[in-house]
Amino acid sequence: MDDWRLMGRAPRDGRWIIAINRHDPDRRAVVRWDPDRHGDARPWHVASCDHGFAEDAFTDWMPFPACPQCDAARLQALAEAVEGAPR
Repeated sequence: MDDWRLMGRAPRDGRWIIAINRHDPDRRAVVRWDPDRHGDARPWHVASCDHGFAEDAFTDWMPFPACPQCDAARLQALAEAVEGAPR
């Protein structure tokens, strides 16, 4: 897993990141800098709702980890499990 990075260096290109809430450090949020809200008092957009946060609402961030690679055998097993699942 990647290390946490200071929020001042977070990407502001619209990609989703994981961030630590300043007021509740045990809380994480999936956010992105919303270019359409540039100049807005709440430019960090939350993935789970249409809520924004102030520029200083988060302390640290990290990118999403890479997705695990699936080989053909694993994909076949997953497909068979789904096909055999009750409907």
